[in-house]
Amino acid sequence: MAINWVVTQPAVGSVIVGASSPEQLASNFGALDFEIPADARRRLEEASAPNLGLPYAMFTPQYQSWVVSPGLGIGDKPVGYAPPVFNGAAEPTR
Repeated sequence: MAINWVVTQPAVGSVIVGASSPEQLASNFGALDFEIPADARRRLEEASAPNLGLPYAMFTPQYQSWVVSPGLGIGDKPVGYAPPVFNGAAEPTR
């Protein structure tokens, strides 16, 4: 559940896991094959929410969306992986 929860956090781009056997690696990948129930996700988020004081409160999604991109949210990562949120400042190069 920990791997699944971490990988679905909006600010996480990748997760590094360790495995000492092919079986353990397969088990780790199995963590991506289910969706955490809404109530369990809410409890995990409440339990892990830090009590931020200044200056760290400036790094919350709410503050960043207000400062960095007024009117735009810090996009949530949907199930499956989505491309990064584009803020429209410059055309990305490919």
